[in-house]
Amino acid sequence: MKRVIIILLATAFIVTAAHADNNPASPTNTVISFYRALKAKHYLEGFRHSVYRAAVEGLSADDLRDLEPDFARTFSAIPEKIDVRGEQITGDTAIVFLKFDGIEELQQVALIREGGRWLVGDQDSLAMVRAQGRHFFFNARITVNEGEAHEMMLRIIGAELIYSRKFDGRNASLQELVRLGGLPKDVESQETSGYRFELMLSPDAKTFFATATPLSYGKTGKLSFYADINGVRAEDLKGAPATIRSPVFQPR
Repeated sequence: MKRVIIILLATAFIVTAAHADNNPASPTNTVISFYRALKAKHYLEGFRHSVYRAAVEGLSADDLRDLEPDFARTFSAIPEKIDVRGEQITGDTAIVFLKFDGIEELQQVALIREGGRWLVGDQDSLAMVRAQGRHFFFNARITVNEGEAHEMMLRIIGAELIYSRKFDGRNASLQELVRLGGLPKDVESQETSGYRFELMLSPDAKTFFATATPLSYGKTGKLSFYADINGVRAEDLKGAPATIRSPVFQPR
């Protein structure tokens, strides 16, 4: 279900009103209002047309400022026009069919009717939002950031293996791995990852270990990661760095 939520947020697009039903409560008009508001960076307004309404209505002004860069990155690629190709209503569920520019197959946006109005999303997502409330978007961000931090640690191990085979068993610094193209440059950016990555070499550069620590514990991540040639370890250390004594990481 986490993946469904992320895909829904990551594929938000604006729809032209010319194709909309005149009924403001219709599924099509709900989708239009949802995507228009997100395109205009009116996130509170947009999410109120979705099952994520309860997740934004409890946010403080500081929370919204904290989350705004995430929303902006997510919706930055919204195109100006997408065609609506119809809607299908079955009881209290509906599907709006969209034609995205550059994609041949029709895309489907699911909606549910809740309290007499249509909301973008599904019942499982609504239940998750109700359970987590204002913590929903922060929890979603933490889940994504932790998954990406784990993947980056695996990439660091792989890049060091390749480098050491080529350079007589020596390992490289983080900056050198980035310069050679073994790692993406954003490993050096805390803004996009929400994690601070560090790579330490032994004096002879024959061994290494790397750490990934949440930039803001509880908001950008909870798990701290440690990696060396033997694999990845992680635990919740309240923002302190993980060590070789941390347990082996078991992805969820």
